[in-house]
Amino acid sequence: MLALEKIIASLIMPPGLFVLILFILTVYLFKKSESKLIKLLALFMLLLFFLLSTAAGVQLLLHPLENYAEKISVNAFERHPIVVLGGGLNYYSREEAKPSLHSMQRLVKGYQLHRRLNTPLIYSGGVAIGQETISEADAAAEFLEKLGMEKEFYISEDRAQTTFENAAYLKKWIDENEIEKVYLVTSAYHTLRSAAVFKAQNIDFLVVHSGFIYDHQFSWLDYLPNRGALTANLSALHEWVGLVWYYIRGRI
Repeated sequence: MLALEKIIASLIMPPGLFVLILFILTVYLFKKSESKLIKLLALFMLLLFFLLSTAAGVQLLLHPLENYAEKISVNAFERHPIVVLGGGLNYYSREEAKPSLHSMQRLVKGYQLHRRLNTPLIYSGGVAIGQETISEADAAAEFLEKLGMEKEFYISEDRAQTTFENAAYLKKWIDENEIEKVYLVTSAYHTLRSAAVFKAQNIDFLVVHSGFIYDHQFSWLDYLPNRGALTANLSALHEWVGLVWYYIRGRI
């Protein structure tokens, strides 16, 4: 009975509801439409949305990114500055913003490294596009202070709005302070693009990923449309598109 409830729940709520609607529409078009193009487009959209909404897409889009991060991530023993890349803010008002879940995950990992190594932590993240006041670095400083971090160990880079700008602005700081190597902390799914950009900027770094955003061990429920898979797959798709765009622009 519980399994049946899970199946029904996955189909009456988005994204499962949208997959069901697309399935009905596709069946209808295959019966009524004479256009092969329309049939193929309908089938393509159905398969694409199903892929993005389930573990099938996670295996194809997300796991290659996170497995790469796991492969190159290290245990931190050497004493180097810690670079944490911004992962977004949740703005509540013009005067209040909090780090997103991805940002908090990265900050916690960075703070754990700081506690172990007692080295400076620099957080890179500017004001979000469309906002005017609070930068990611400002919100990160408040978050880290609440965790117990002393202010003299925190360095703010509050201009970067993209991964490329993260590396470009941090390169200036690294060169000015004659830093030989840094720990690069970011989400596992974001590691491949970040590492490629930092390599292109000739920054010597050690990766410490801050964690996965979806399971690596599936149950049959993961192959039903679900919000978690859709969110994770959209994040992964953003990374793949970003990699292609950065390659075209000569940034990696």
